[in-house]
Amino acid sequence: MTEGVHTPKSGLLAGVAVAAIAAAYFFFLGTSEFPEPGENLEYNIAEFEALDKIDTKFIEKDPIAVDVPGPHALAVGKDKLYVAGEGAIAVYGTDDKPVAMLSIDGAPICAAAAPDGGLYVGLKEKVLVFDADGKQKAEWDAFTPRSYLTAIAVKDGDVYVADAGKRVVVRFDMDGTVLATIGAKDEGRDVPGLEAPSPYLDLAVNDDGHLWVVNPGELGLERYESDGSIVTSWYRPSVLKLEGFPGCCNPTHIAFTSKGELVTAEKGLVRIKLYEVTTGAFEGLVAASGQFPREQSVRDIAVDARDRILVLDPQRSAVRVFARKESEHGQATQPA
Repeated sequence: MTEGVHTPKSGLLAGVAVAAIAAAYFFFLGTSEFPEPGENLEYNIAEFEALDKIDTKFIEKDPIAVDVPGPHALAVGKDKLYVAGEGAIAVYGTDDKPVAMLSIDGAPICAAAAPDGGLYVGLKEKVLVFDADGKQKAEWDAFTPRSYLTAIAVKDGDVYVADAGKRVVVRFDMDGTVLATIGAKDEGRDVPGLEAPSPYLDLAVNDDGHLWVVNPGELGLERYESDGSIVTSWYRPSVLKLEGFPGCCNPTHIAFTSKGELVTAEKGLVRIKLYEVTTGAFEGLVAASGQFPREQSVRDIAVDARDRILVLDPQRSAVRVFARKESEHGQATQPA
């Protein structure tokens, strides 16, 4: 049975505030086209920083140095890690050492690796498709000047592309044919509509094949079928609770571990957290805000084959690596 959309009453005031912020944003911007993500709004956050001063079951390992300018996107393949930046994509092997460098015309915003070794790279208004040898074989331009592509996921013959400028997710087949548009407001199908007040709109597909899309303006997530019908949703607007999402548009990035745990990243106060995706239950902290400068927003996150959580830190020009701590018996700890 299809589960209805669950919107908690506590989200009502947050929703009104978000709508006001979004209206002002687009009034002054004059277009749904986004600039590059800039510095966050300045506000007093000292009293909130104590929320995540808690022990975690994760430890930070040695970072992976990034060799491309303006690093903006991560993609994890079967035995490779891709870091996309302006004009280039660096490729790393299982030992975290560079193995190749691909040239690209433009500044990638997002990327995803396919099971066949191919790579899909999103620029602002188009998707570039590379084969397993790193050669470009296609360019998808089924977008408009309003588009601002922010995320890509590949699963079971489908390619999902998040367009924050138009506030939708476009589903393609592997040849670039548009199959469906997902996330636009549709009262008849009980779809609330994606809200993206800033250029953050992420998505991910878990191992069960379920498409989860962030609704950043509503501070939560929505699960969709491939035809665009909505299955369920949950929202966690909160400033004073660690399990909630603060600000106008969080989480900014998501990924899944091999156990199906949802990993989230936030901006404002940068925090990396774990959730049970079906209910939205908070399961633990991966990295606290004290580990990131206040003025930064991480560019992307991913989970590799070893279940390490990878965080693209543009200020350090590095991929920061977080792994579960070992227990006294030498086994990786599990989330609480």
